[in-house]
Amino acid sequence: MKIVLEANMVDECYEYLMHQNSFTNVVREVPFLSRCIDMVMVTQENETITVEFKIKNWRHALEQVKSHKLGADRAYICLPIKKPSEGLLNALIKEHVGLYLYSPDNQETMYEYLPAPSNSSKVEAFASLLHEKISYITESCMA
Repeated sequence: MKIVLEANMVDECYEYLMHQNSFTNVVREVPFLSRCIDMVMVTQENETITVEFKIKNWRHALEQVKSHKLGADRAYICLPIKKPSEGLLNALIKEHVGLYLYSPDNQETMYEYLPAPSNSSKVEAFASLLHEKISYITESCMA
């Protein structure tokens, strides 16, 4: 059985997403409001999607994602593939957070299990800050 580390999940999902045509940008480790978002994706429609990766302890991930929602259009947690518990699904639905499952042995390394609804509680000032951070990281990597 392969041991899964959170860093491996992020790296493998990043590589997978870089080959998808759905995103104009994918950035790892984005500082935001005294935290660091594991991954941020920007869609063709300029929608900002954040993802918090966890091997376990989804409750902690959910607390982290709540701050993402201040600047993101949609927010997700990504966990290793297994059938999500009813408690997890109920908590995600209540908090308006989506779920990706990580499956390194499948063609889709990362797939959407529970779609995240559009975030109606986003604060434009924080959304602008998040976009600035994404731009800064992207430009730094290209320099």
